[in-house]
Amino acid sequence: MTSTGSNPLLVRIEGKWVNLEAWKKIHPGGDQSLERFRNKDATDAFISLHSKEAWSMFNKMKSVKEPQGFTEEPLRPSTIAFREWRSQLVSEGWFERNWFWDGFYVGIITILAIVGTLISYDYPLLAIVLLGVSMQQAGWIGHDYVHGRGTISYFLGRFVGGLWNAFSSEWWSAKHNKHHVHTNQVGIDDDIANDPILHLHIPSEDKEFILRPYQHIYYHLAYSFLYLSWRLQSFQHALANKEKMELALMAINYTWLFGFLPIKVALGSILLGGWLVAEIVTATHQSEDMIDGASFHFCEDQFATTRDVHMDSSFLNWLWGGMQFQLIHHLFPTMPKYRYRAMVDRVRKFALENGIEYRHSGMIEIFKMNYNTMKKYAAVKH
Repeated sequence: MTSTGSNPLLVRIEGKWVNLEAWKKIHPGGDQSLERFRNKDATDAFISLHSKEAWSMFNKMKSVKEPQGFTEEPLRPSTIAFREWRSQLVSEGWFERNWFWDGFYVGIITILAIVGTLISYDYPLLAIVLLGVSMQQAGWIGHDYVHGRGTISYFLGRFVGGLWNAFSSEWWSAKHNKHHVHTNQVGIDDDIANDPILHLHIPSEDKEFILRPYQHIYYHLAYSFLYLSWRLQSFQHALANKEKMELALMAINYTWLFGFLPIKVALGSILLGGWLVAEIVTATHQSEDMIDGASFHFCEDQFATTRDVHMDSSFLNWLWGGMQFQLIHHLFPTMPKYRYRAMVDRVRKFALENGIEYRHSGMIEIFKMNYNTMKKYAAVKH
């Protein structure tokens, strides 16, 4: 997608049109994320993901005339209500971090990593479990910080993600933010595009995968390679973009894995950590609505494509790392994960007042739904 001076990239945010033609070249989320909102209202996407600093930059931008031929689409009542609700939550402090809880979660993964390393030669299986869970939990924490706003969150997100899992937060952030804005939107959301290994649609005959009829059997095994895939893509991105800090953290991570641990423990931990993450994050999305192409109704789209998981077990709630409240996270991605549980009743109330379905299930039920989804697209023929 290119643009000339006579066709600038115009976007509207809170009623103000701005020209992002020059800015798109250095936009942290890439130019494609901006191009999708060409001549459209990007208010909810901008509010959901951007910091106070980004707002300050936006406020300094010169207002421009709306593009020719623009047709105003009346805001849906749910969109108006959602914007007012989010503004209220901001004023109540729901998006502020509590550094006690941040320290608590980081402390747990540090202890698991240290103990796992110390016992790796004497008790390799137990070490794999401890280190794999540490990597999984580091994924949740790094995810939370990368979504968080402010200088401290920025550096902690890159530190935790790079040191524990050798992830490039820059690569992951651009990919993941697209998923947040365009959840389950076919052709845009990379998180539902796992072809040719796993299918959530019926592929064309020329792109058919011979093992698709068996994907409901092998998808658990495929999930275990998630962290290996992310590590490879992270390294490629960091190297291509000369991300020195990320490359340094990756070097430390690989020195730890293959310098202090037996190879079977290092690889086993990566596979276990990736499997735990994949089982959880896929279950809350891929059995929900799939949207054909781009949609720009942020609030209603999140309710239609995402499901929460309600569990009574304190251990399981910790293991899921806040992702059991996936819908709440998608509505408010910059909100710290330890605030989600307290938001459940308010989300339920908002949904009821606005005639929207709040989807939630138990853990066993949602895993069954995920299995049935994989089996459905394994069985359907052309």
